[in-house]
Amino acid sequence: MLTVCGNGVGTSLFLKHTLEQVLDRWGWARHVTVEATDTISAKGKAAEAVAILTSREIARTLGDVGVPVRVVEDFTSRTEADRVLRDTYDV
Repeated sequence: MLTVCGNGVGTSLFLKHTLEQVLDRWGWARHVTVEATDTISAKGKAAEAVAILTSREIARTLGDVGVPVRVVEDFTSRTEADRVLRDTYDV
């Protein structure tokens, strides 16, 4: 799974941390790898990912990359991360 922001070092790290907290709570942390990256790298790495989680603006920039691109409004909300993960994994 990829979290994406413009440069791959700011907000994508916040989202990565939030997702890892939720995955840990689910007991899935050892089964799912989350990587923070930038927009350009995400296009090249997309084929290796189950999904990409990012902001609405970045999602529009990425376009169709061959995997689901999920929009997250609040990168620090475990509730929202839980909802997006459940939708992604159909849980």
